[in-house]
Amino acid sequence: MSITNVKTVHIPGFDIPATTYEINFDDDKEAQEEPEPTKNDSPSGGGRSFANVQILNAAGDGYGPHATTLGDIANKIPSKPSLKKSCEKCGKRPDQDGTGFASCAGCKIARYCSRECQTSHWKYHKGLCQLRKKHAELERELEAKALANNGPFVSQAALRKWYQDNVDIVDYAVVQTLELYKGCAHDLWRTNAVVFSLTGGKLGTSVPASDIRFSDAEAAEFTTLARRDRLGLPPNYLAALGAGSRVIVVFLLNREMNLMLVEGHDLPADEEWAGMEKDDMWRMHIRMRDMAQMLG
Repeated sequence: MSITNVKTVHIPGFDIPATTYEINFDDDKEAQEEPEPTKNDSPSGGGRSFANVQILNAAGDGYGPHATTLGDIANKIPSKPSLKKSCEKCGKRPDQDGTGFASCAGCKIARYCSRECQTSHWKYHKGLCQLRKKHAELERELEAKALANNGPFVSQAALRKWYQDNVDIVDYAVVQTLELYKGCAHDLWRTNAVVFSLTGGKLGTSVPASDIRFSDAEAAEFTTLARRDRLGLPPNYLAALGAGSRVIVVFLLNREMNLMLVEGHDLPADEEWAGMEKDDMWRMHIRMRDMAQMLG
């Protein structure tokens, strides 16, 4: 089966354009035979690969409606290794395929490329380090309370692991929500954070990173997030995370403020800006990526 002759048409009396297309069924007997197994075949055994199954992308990724495949969706977002954080002081980026920089002995979160960078940055990091250590000490109490109320509990470590293991999704959502594809002079990232809505976790359990799934992401102004009826993130806290020099990302599990992680996220590298493009279907591409990869 193939999809061809995809067109946008305007129907009198309707403001929203429609998409027309043709579905072609291959009646050739030879084409119906099962192909030899390949590395893309379903791991369930004997299944046919779904990577080349065509679907219609009506919104068109900014290029107009067109036919695409599950394989195209799986490859739309470039895969990246688990995130290795940059140096908190100088911004140097480690080899993402390597082991990363050494962490702060106190909070075990901040990373530094050298002892010199860590020493000179201490006066800026001290307050955040103490806050992170205090929160880590409270986590056992918070976990016990959540489980006693039959609610899910997610640790900062679990949210941080999801963030680092899914940095390809995070990067893609950041580009689209903050409109970074408009160029490095675009300043939305200087005034807005990206709030990720995540789901997962069974009632009465501590939630591992592997049980967390992407739900949505949206840009939110710092002034809005600072309000007590929202997330109550104070400006000095955001500044300590790099607001103004880094993208601020916020992760909320099941929309609960007590299941939240806030991080400073590196801006794209200089050579990455020119390759960015608007994707009107970015949410669909993120949500379908896992399914497409599984089927493909």
